Amino acid sequence: MSKIKIKEHSEKTIKALDKTIAWTERIKDPIVYANEKTKDTISGEENPIDYGADKIKYVSNRAKDETIYASKKAASKGKEKAIEQIKKKKLNPKVNPEKVKKKIDKTKDTAKKIEKTSKEAAKISKRMFDEGKKLAIKGSKATAKGIKILFKATVSAIKAIIAGVKSLISAIVAGGSVAVIVILIICLIGLLVASMYGIFFSSEDTGNNIKMSDCINELNQEMDNKIKEIENKELHDEVVIESNKAEWREILSVYTVRISNGNKEQVMIIDQEKKKILKEVFWDLNTISSEVKTEEVESRTIDSWDKKEFNNQDSNIKRVLHIYINHNLADTIVNKYKFNSIQQKQLKELLSDKYVMLWTSAIYGSYSSSGEYTDWKQRGKEWSNIRIGNSDRTIGQVGCLVTSIAILIKKSGVSTSNIVPFNPGTFVTALNNVYAFDGANLMYTPISKVVPNFQYGGKVYLTGKTKSEKLYEIKKYSENGYFIAIEVLGATDTAQHWVALDRVNNNTIIMIDPGSDSIDMWKTYDWNLTTQFVYFKVVQ
Repeated sequence: MSKIKIKEHSEKTIKALDKTIAWTERIKDPIVYANEKTKDTISGEENPIDYGADKIKYVSNRAKDETIYASKKAASKGKEKAIEQIKKKKLNPKVNPEKVKKKIDKTKDTAKKIEKTSKEAAKISKRMFDEGKKLAIKGSKATAKGIKILFKATVSAIKAIIAGVKSLISAIVAGGSVAVIVILIICLIGLLVASMYGIFFSSEDTGNNIKMSDCINELNQEMDNKIKEIENKELHDEVVIESNKAEWREILSVYTVRISNGNKEQVMIIDQEKKKILKEVFWDLNTISSEVKTEEVESRTIDSWDKKEFNNQDSNIKRVLHIYINHNLADTIVNKYKFNSIQQKQLKELLSDKYVMLWTSAIYGSYSSSGEYTDWKQRGKEWSNIRIGNSDRTIGQVGCLVTSIAILIKKSGVSTSNIVPFNPGTFVTALNNVYAFDGANLMYTPISKVVPNFQYGGKVYLTGKTKSEKLYEIKKYSENGYFIAIEVLGATDTAQHWVALDRVNNNTIIMIDPGSDSIDMWKTYDWNLTTQFVYFKVVQ
């Protein structure tokens, strides 16, 4: 008889679920969702405030679903065990029916507790969503638009969820399944911090951290000090600074890619070592050179230069010190830092125009909300201590003119999307970055470098004119669509003050004064001391 062949079977085993993969998929889902929402907001298809609220709701609902799923699973297992015990009773008469009944009752109680905990967790999630939405709306004042608000809404969402963790502690103790919410929070924050996009939060004040905006101010000051050293070293009559300084978003992009190292290191938090690397990047992208030229310049009075140093008999010939700030392109730095293909793609991504508004958060920091421009003052504000130019003077001390111009820019309605939020503080910081001040004196033409659609038109002198003549000049320029800043205290070294023109009503000049709450210009200031005004125009 031939032998019967028996097919060998491998021993059957139960395939274990890889929890790491499972959780990765569950966590990836809301991250992908958030990424899609971010793209929608950047393209203008999504309201940023709605995004912030929607994100909180989505994460909360996701956490609630996970909790309910875990609860049902636990209850189902309890039920299965109870049924198994009943079957054993039928097969094994030694099993005590009373004990089985108690176990079933205990399982039912546990299921009820888990269900109750799940409902409580859901309520907490909803409460966190509501509070997060309130925070986002309050922070944006329901008027500001753009990606800056998106990130503020996101931060508000995270803060709201974290605030709810304390309330979750008792729920976690009652039923461990809701700990999934805490896990989701940790994962979301961890992914944010580890990502290169954490750079956009690097100027957020968390209490004792080094803020990126402070590092930027320090490096700007360091460059100013180098310029002063050159001025003190070279004999000259005039100084011309020709700046092609690298944009801060380019400097920070290179720094971010270098620090992140392919998203292996977090960039959101700055320490002394990272600050040192930022300084290296700054000076690798910027170099300073200088030369003195003998040039024919516009004639001025004899008091406009140092008589001790100037001996040339021809008053139109001067020694002009040219200081050049040269910009080394990021492409040349790629080779120096040996960026790999992934890092080069990251650099290209960060330098794309879609992140322009996001960079303002890191570059300018947060001077709170801008508020109504009619309430902008040079003193008593968060921006009052910001230094003007390379001088030791501040907005609070001598910032009436630049505050008045900031008011006019906001009043004109031109785009300030590259300075968010826009207010006197961020405006001065932007002007400092393009060297728009000679000491503490504002040079008007560089204004269009930071606000391209707002251009300097010229200056009109009013000294020696009658009151009606002065009114006529101011009214004429105003009616022709110009935006005007007026000097109202005589323009002397000891008495100088500027205000922004709001409108002219018949013979009354209505002003927005950065130094007071008064609005009637010539009722507040002597008309005799109105000596000049500068005017600007909106261009498309």
